[in-house]
Amino acid sequence: MNLRLTKSTVLIFTYIFAMFLLPYLSCQLLAKICTSEIDIQVYANLISYLVLVVVSLLFFGSELSKQFKQIVSAKHFIKHIFIGWLLLFISSYIASFLIIFFTQSSDSSSNQQVITDLMAFHPILMGGMTILCAPLVEEVVFRLTVMRGLLKYPWIAILLSSFLFGLIHVISSLFIGDFADCIYIIQYMAMGCALGYVYYRHQNIWYSIGVHAIQNTLSTVMVILLSLLTA
Repeated sequence: MNLRLTKSTVLIFTYIFAMFLLPYLSCQLLAKICTSEIDIQVYANLISYLVLVVVSLLFFGSELSKQFKQIVSAKHFIKHIFIGWLLLFISSYIASFLIIFFTQSSDSSSNQQVITDLMAFHPILMGGMTILCAPLVEEVVFRLTVMRGLLKYPWIAILLSSFLFGLIHVISSLFIGDFADCIYIIQYMAMGCALGYVYYRHQNIWYSIGVHAIQNTLSTVMVILLSLLTA
């Protein structure tokens, strides 16, 4: 097993640990010093993301730096992440339409609802995690590691990474038996396919990070504005 494959494997397992086991452990410790359940959830999420950011930079910091230097120009970068975001938006819109058609409901996924609820209490911390941490970590995990090893078979790479990306966003619903919510894997997979194509098209992780960051920024701004209007 070469060094890069080893680092990719360790990062993937770290991601699984940080998303599922670490929050539970963090909540147990935070419960001793925090009385608010909302605070505990937000700080537990923050701990998980900080761990993932540190491990991602530790393992792939040099590769991220190298690819950043390969960006042709700021104008080229902005133009193509905007095009990539349009692709993601269209994919997500079509997926949303299909979900509404099959479920006859316009409700958001449980994962999105949790983020929205927490954002109302801690907009800065949640916004920082959503806009800065999540795009970096998720693109490194799902594109730079999962996809990178399968780029000889691009569509397999895109579909596999997109399926895992979608699964990780609905797996909590799967664990608690809320199978109806699992239909939102369609939307997350559609977004994952768009992000995967952007990464494959440019062979540079910063383009998919940029697209991901734009999407999360717009979603965060909409959530915050909605919470202010309904306050």
